[in-house]
Amino acid sequence: MAQAHWDDLRGRELRYRGDTWELTGDLDIRRTGEVLAVAAKQVDESAQEKATLYFGVGSQSNSLNPGSSDANFDHFEWDGDRQVLVVDAPGRRYRYELDRIEYT
Repeated sequence: MAQAHWDDLRGRELRYRGDTWELTGDLDIRRTGEVLAVAAKQVDESAQEKATLYFGVGSQSNSLNPGSSDANFDHFEWDGDRQVLVVDAPGRRYRYELDRIEYT
């Protein structure tokens, strides 16, 4: 596991399971890069719950190297009904599908 902060990710909002989440920019790169665990807070409710959103590589075989300090958030896109976080690193692009949430 490697912890990182991606400033380009901080403040981005996305909808998941009927709620709107604002990403903090803090994340853990887990399982040799196959999972990104991204910290978020709920912004459409007054309680503003905190959670971790989990993005996985899915059927894609390439994953980010956890020690890669030069990778950063590029954009979000939709793949059918799945929200995808796209990461850029020198000479490579990685796609991580949002697949679960854990409330903290």
